[in-house]
Amino acid sequence: MDTDNQHLWNQFCKLGEMMGDGLHYESDGKWIPREYKKLAKILVPEIREAEKKRRERKNGNINEQMNKLLLEKKCPCGGTLRQSRSGSKICYCETCKKRYKAVSK
Repeated sequence: MDTDNQHLWNQFCKLGEMMGDGLHYESDGKWIPREYKKLAKILVPEIREAEKKRRERKNGNINEQMNKLLLEKKCPCGGTLRQSRSGSKICYCETCKKRYKAVSK
């Protein structure tokens, strides 16, 4: 391993030990899990791939739900609603440009 990578692994181990001691539950320890997750993504490429697949699957589900919703719902002004971007729960009216957020119950 090169020195940069070794430093990252040492930091990763140190953060894991801190989490094992429960320091991430304290009020000033909120940064520990964030830093640990960031280093895990850098050091273990499989985590990045799994995260990418999970996000694609989630976006696909959101897109399907939004398509169903947009077919059923119309804007009060009579215009058609359109999803703002893929994977988003935000839609807007093409006529009056009013924004709406789809919320699950």
